[in-house]
Order: sequence, then C-alpha cells, then structure tokens
Amino acid sequence: MSPDTMPVSRSGVFIAVVGPSGAGKDTLIRRACERFESDSRFVFARRVVTRAANEDAEDHDTLDPQRFEAWEAAGRFCLTWRAHGLAYGVPSTHQADMANGACVIANLSRHSIAPALASMERVAAITVTAPQDVLVERIVARGREDRQSASERVARRGPGELPDGLVGHWTVDNSGAVDVASRRFCAVLEEIAS
Repeated sequence: MSPDTMPVSRSGVFIAVVGPSGAGKDTLIRRACERFESDSRFVFARRVVTRAANEDAEDHDTLDPQRFEAWEAAGRFCLTWRAHGLAYGVPSTHQADMANGACVIANLSRHSIAPALASMERVAAITVTAPQDVLVERIVARGREDRQSASERVARRGPGELPDGLVGHWTVDNSGAVDVASRRFCAVLEEIAS
C-alpha cells in the first residue's frame, strides 16, 4: 500500500479518475473495463457529455445542452460539472451500484471531486499523469485542437492538491507503454476493492 492511502472498506466506493487532458484516462478505464468485465466489484460509469464522443479516444453518451439541463433538473445525475464550455454528468443509477457495494469508476475533472465528496459516502481518486510534451501530442492527435491550443491547454493545468476527505489517492504514470500503465491502474483498482 502506498503511503498516501488508507484501507477502503468493503462498502461501495466512487473512484474518480482524474488528470490532465491527454493523460490517457479513457484508455486506462477502457482497458480496466475489459479486464474486469465479469467482475461485479467494478462498475464503469459512462459519463454524459454535451459533445459527441470520438470513439477512438473517449467513451461517453451525448446529450445536447437543453436535454442535459432537463436531466439535471430531474435528478437523473448523481454528479454534474462544467469544464471547457461543456457539461458533464454521471448518471444517478450509480448511487444504487455503490449502495450494493460496488466500486464505481468514472473519468472526472479534478474540480468535480469536492462535489462528489459532498454527495457520496466514499470517494477515492486515481490521478493519471504524463509529461507535458506527451500530453500535447495526444491532444493534437485527437484532431479537435491545433498544437498551439493544445500547448495552451496543457499549460493551464489546474491546482495539484485534492480536497480532504478522500478514502485514498493513487497516481498512475501513463507516459510510457500503455500495457505498463494499464497493469498499474488495474492493480490500484484491485487494492481499492480489497
């Protein structure tokens, strides 16, 4: 166990996967979803976003802004946040998953962890990291931003501190081979669930 963590009880945990754009959060989540496909301890949340998904790089459902706001008003999300001019949400069905003891894994913004802590009993965080030059290359490869915009986005990194109250915090370096980072990510999920 790493020194910045403490044991997590067997009751459900919301696992926030955070890190800068281009760090490979969705890639690691997708790999873990494949690895734990039939393991009832883990539920992989599909976020809802007000932008169409790029199926090669992202995994989320899409709503237009008006429908998103209607879902939000109707309580169909357990967590919502805004970033980069978009709205993001985690469906409220995942509250039941956690009540049944599952670990719910979701790609979040670092700024959405405090609201998660306010609305969920147990929250853990996994920060996925990579060097700035790797982040820029990955963002450019998506085809939504040019190199200058990608460089500016990476330079705008948010605060490094996470709020108090997490049941644990782990870091996964995804700057090298994705298989190595994927093994580490899956090992962390196992540690949280044990």
